[in-house]
Amino acid sequence: MTPGVTTPADFETDDTPAPELNIRPLVDNALLPDWRGAGKVVHSAHRIYEHLISLWAPGVIEAAHDLGVFAELSTGPKTSDQLATACDAEQRAMRVLMDGLYAYDIVDRIPADAGPALYRMSEEMHECLLPGGLFSLVGKIEYDRQLAWHSWRNLADAVRRDNRDETGRLQLNQITEHNYESLVRGINFWAPPIVEALRGGFETLEWPTDRPASVLDIGCGTGLYSQLLLRAFPEWRATGLEAPNIAPIARAQAERLGVADRFDVQVRDFWTESWGSDQDLLVFVNIFHLQTPESAQELLRRSKEALSRDGLVCIADHLVTDEKDAKSIQDRFAMLFAASMLATGGGDAFLLDDYDRWLASAGLRRVAVLDTPMHRILLAGHA
Repeated sequence: MTPGVTTPADFETDDTPAPELNIRPLVDNALLPDWRGAGKVVHSAHRIYEHLISLWAPGVIEAAHDLGVFAELSTGPKTSDQLATACDAEQRAMRVLMDGLYAYDIVDRIPADAGPALYRMSEEMHECLLPGGLFSLVGKIEYDRQLAWHSWRNLADAVRRDNRDETGRLQLNQITEHNYESLVRGINFWAPPIVEALRGGFETLEWPTDRPASVLDIGCGTGLYSQLLLRAFPEWRATGLEAPNIAPIARAQAERLGVADRFDVQVRDFWTESWGSDQDLLVFVNIFHLQTPESAQELLRRSKEALSRDGLVCIADHLVTDEKDAKSIQDRFAMLFAASMLATGGGDAFLLDDYDRWLASAGLRRVAVLDTPMHRILLAGHA
């Protein structure tokens, strides 16, 4: 169960084990030649090929989304012929697409004693692949269509020129409001494990959570992080700062999660308008990777001014702890995420040493770093 979250689906409790891998390999390495001599080249070629065909996964998922396959499967299992009829597609081609989804563990394939197999979509996949689910990735699919696919094709050009303005200075990420609106709806799923890790960090630091506290969520997106904190800590209140087109999404979600009486979202330019003072917890989720070093330092300077005496700054983002030997999952993902930032218009995955230097310059200090499945959480307080 996701801590603090009730989704529309009424999931059944069963003994089905969690998958060992999110992405199952497509190369049986045990059958490759010995890892010696020319065998190294063959191994390496297979590894590169497996990377190159990674685009197959979004290809089949997005095609099924476009055709309405997931909406059809939400009403129950169907054969590929039934799906072809419902989605106005060719029967053979639909069978090929459905087998591709089955190969990627997106749908189940149920053999029949007589007749064609049925394809079924699990309840958890309903939540992820249909609009309206709290953790729906439909917004991510839309964002990729609007921006990411084209941007990745032109990564070499971005490397040649970097993301600089006409004066030669690094620029903030250039994501448009429309692209951002799609994306914030599609990355809610990151929140539950991050909030759980944050709760554990509070406990380890013996930072009191059983008292009234004010949370300021800067660039809150849908507001899910502070909303989950409010569900965990009933004496807390939170304010989210967002753009005009995103604020209504955060308000509606606060209603959905039952915390609207303690969650307020304000349309405010957090670069020019006051953050107030005596804030107990400042939350930045996926904000710093959009910055330049100069703008990141400005955010921390403003944090110092707004933070209460014993307050904490929480930065949940893609930060690299060890550039020389970046082999942890979090470091590897952060470095690839930085490539995504380069492709899509600016930003970076900054080093922990960078954050420490910026914190010190602002009169703050790091007190903890917590790992989560894909992010890290940096907690800081007054120096």
